[in-house]
Amino acid sequence: MTVQNKFSILGFLNECFFFVLKAIGVFILKIFFHTQVELKEKIPARGPLIVAANHFSFMDPIVLQSMFPRRISFMMTEVYYEGRGKWLFKLLHCICVKEEGSNISALKGGIEVLKKNGVLGIFPEGGVSEEGRLQEGNPGIGFLAIKSGVPVIPAYISGTYEALPKGAKIPKISRIKIIFGKPMTFKTMNEKATKKGIVEVTRQIMEQIAELSKNH
Repeated sequence: MTVQNKFSILGFLNECFFFVLKAIGVFILKIFFHTQVELKEKIPARGPLIVAANHFSFMDPIVLQSMFPRRISFMMTEVYYEGRGKWLFKLLHCICVKEEGSNISALKGGIEVLKKNGVLGIFPEGGVSEEGRLQEGNPGIGFLAIKSGVPVIPAYISGTYEALPKGAKIPKISRIKIIFGKPMTFKTMNEKATKKGIVEVTRQIMEQIAELSKNH
């Protein structure tokens, strides 16, 4: 068996593993949480894409990926990435973001996903909101949006805070809903990722997520 064939088989098995997990997630979310999705048609079927959503619960990545039509590579904090589930996060193509210091490698990893026409998932608030309220966005999303020039899909997830707020261990039954917004593009902005430009793009993305929250 050649190295190329070996990687092809491993890649196929990885995709199978992913779709099994996704099918289980969809089943649980539909049956127990009556999960609804609005404006799914706004999501481009192909091409590089960033999806940015609010982060009110540890359920959010599961909900977003289960209901998203394409596979997402999530950026996640090292506090959880480096834990017991590291093997799983690697299989799911997650990108580790450091709590302190430079995150150049994480940003490069995000750009690589987009160069391969993949979908990069980001929760711009960083950590999970303890009160279930939208927080300010971190500038990483602005940098990646400007640097890559790819569309950004804003999304608002409701019901996950009620189902599993930060600190809770057992989920409660709650209706979950995801609303997707129109793709946002920033190609007209200066190609240089200046601090002012990054802050402005981050603000615009968070503003759109906040707008979607009014319709939940």
